[in-house]
Amino acid sequence: MTNTPSVFSLNGQLITDNVPLTLLSDRGLAYGHGLFESILLQESTLPLIKRHLSRLFKDSSKLNIPINIELVGDYLSQFLGQLNARSISQGVVKVIVTAGQGGRGYQSPEIIEPFIICSYSSLPKGTEEFRNMPVNVRCCEHRLPTSQVLAGIKHLNRLDQVLARREWCDDYYHEGLMFTQSDHLIEGVSANVFIKTMAGNWLTPSLDQVGIAGVMRSLMIEEIFPACDIPVEVSTITMDELTQCQSLLMCNSIKGLAKVKTIYDSQNQLLNSLPTDQQTLMLSNKLIEMYPQYQ
Repeated sequence: MTNTPSVFSLNGQLITDNVPLTLLSDRGLAYGHGLFESILLQESTLPLIKRHLSRLFKDSSKLNIPINIELVGDYLSQFLGQLNARSISQGVVKVIVTAGQGGRGYQSPEIIEPFIICSYSSLPKGTEEFRNMPVNVRCCEHRLPTSQVLAGIKHLNRLDQVLARREWCDDYYHEGLMFTQSDHLIEGVSANVFIKTMAGNWLTPSLDQVGIAGVMRSLMIEEIFPACDIPVEVSTITMDELTQCQSLLMCNSIKGLAKVKTIYDSQNQLLNSLPTDQQTLMLSNKLIEMYPQYQ
């Protein structure tokens, strides 16, 4: 896979050489006051753009960042045109919305004027493997803090994921599993999860206390599972349920859906080896049938 140089725009204007000085006083940079969406670019289109913009609009209100969703859409359209002019048709488009300039101190300005940053990068390493072959995952030692206010939001503060991702550096593991202080499974470092329990029930973790409510997760719950006539429940998932599960799926809006082959603990000891069952194949095939961009 060829790497293409990154491309950036701020409020619809391409950033060429120098970073605008306004960004240096940005509340997103200073305090993490903002959100982001990582969006698959395939054949010059953004297949899940409506879901991304819907989440961005909903979550921005929780952080008191007023955004005009039509304006964000216009900036994205302009950005896609700028990518097309460079013959770029595949990769990842990232949209960052921040609370804009704020000066010194935590208090937000009386009038917030958001910054909307669009960027492009190549597809992440291992995308094809993630989609097309069973993967190995490990449990992370780092535990997620809970916060009902921030639960579900893809805000800019991702330090927990940064610390968890430092726990392994070899290519054997494709993802890490993250838990609460009570050892309840929440998500992967950069993916949501679904398990098929020993009793044969499909579950995905409840995210009312912590975690990111991913776009692909909502797609799976609202479209893919129903299309396969397979019930799925949002529930607390314990470590015992994970180690005894029949199947584990991981998903995100860039890489799609991955079938997990083996689960290891944080000391690299094997916890569970998982064969691919019929329902797992059904779900994977249905996603590709309905959204061939994830083939």
